[in-house]
Amino acid sequence: MPRFSFKEYKYILAAPISRADFIPNLFLIYGNSSQIMRLLTAVLYKKGGYLTSKFSGRLDCADICIETMKTGKPQVILPCYGDRVLGLTQDHEMAMTLPAGMDDEVIAGLERTHEGGIRYPTPSFLRFTPEYPKHYEKLIKELDKENEG
Repeated sequence: MPRFSFKEYKYILAAPISRADFIPNLFLIYGNSSQIMRLLTAVLYKKGGYLTSKFSGRLDCADICIETMKTGKPQVILPCYGDRVLGLTQDHEMAMTLPAGMDDEVIAGLERTHEGGIRYPTPSFLRFTPEYPKHYEKLIKELDKENEG
């Protein structure tokens, strides 16, 4: 489990970003899997590749805070039991942490990937007009002629 050394930090402060009166070391964002995927595409937009995260099903607070601060890399977080019971995280939620200083890069990645067609909400409908094979079209015309006469 990631951990800080004894007395490395005296306090941990947390606040909604709109009410924080301090400069954060990281941002924690909760969302559904599609929203987290959208953030992931933004994080990876410039450098490509993969984001590697570890999951244990417990102690996600260490992954959220300590792992992100120690590595300086974003993390995808699967909320643990404590997060669900004490933090009231819902079954449909995941999270992502971003180290401070990545915000401009992530915003630019969101803008560029949006321009490229990656959107939220993810479209769940067919985005094309289906066509029958040519021989079906011929058959339909023949049937239409028979029905007319």
